[in-house]
Amino acid sequence: MNPRSYWRERSKSLLLNGKISYLNPGKIERQSILTSLINAREYAGCKLLDMGCGNKPYESIFSDVADKEIGIDLPISKSANKLEKQADVYGSVLKLPFKSHSFDTVLSTQVLEHVPEPKRMLKEAYRVLKKDGYLILTAPMTWGLHEIPDDYYRYTKYGLKYLAGSVGFEIVYIKARCGFWGVIGQRISSWVYYFRGVPKSLIGEGIKRSLCAMIQAFYLLLDKINKDEGETLGYVVVAKKGE
Repeated sequence: MNPRSYWRERSKSLLLNGKISYLNPGKIERQSILTSLINAREYAGCKLLDMGCGNKPYESIFSDVADKEIGIDLPISKSANKLEKQADVYGSVLKLPFKSHSFDTVLSTQVLEHVPEPKRMLKEAYRVLKKDGYLILTAPMTWGLHEIPDDYYRYTKYGLKYLAGSVGFEIVYIKARCGFWGVIGQRISSWVYYFRGVPKSLIGEGIKRSLCAMIQAFYLLLDKINKDEGETLGYVVVAKKGE
């Protein structure tokens, strides 16, 4: 196994004890999403739809509260590794192939920014939810371009509140996933890991990941001490369908 594969596998334990390894250069981002979803588990019901599921990285979070989890995504999702589990159903989140009032919960993680018509996606989520069902959604506020060219938007909490409310959802809560220092730490960690100006012979995979670990640990500590949520990587939204 080459060094890159070794460290990728070592830091890949996404849901191990609800923690992301500090050796993962995206620890701050991924941990913030994971923690947000764990905290929202109480709103999950028996039948859950994962809109834009990719390779279903968060499936196990809800496996003990949802009797059935169905993932839908496009036939080739840029966020899904071809060697890993992907969608149960292939289709568009803008036109879900499900009957109205079919699900107790709709989950959507980091998908809304990739949809050219986000309001239409939320309308579909609202349609397939049962009465008193819940939407659990995460979306970015601060993040670099990715999955190009299908990267359209970034969201403030006010934008998310407006979009969800405009299709009929009642907001339960909208929470920032980190603060200013978390954003800075994630930015520096990503820059260190993906910087191409130093020969691999001088700085190997293990050294880069160790640097990322120290950077992220330091800035997460700052984020806990002084959590200025005027700047954040993104938000988690829990909203209820009421009729």
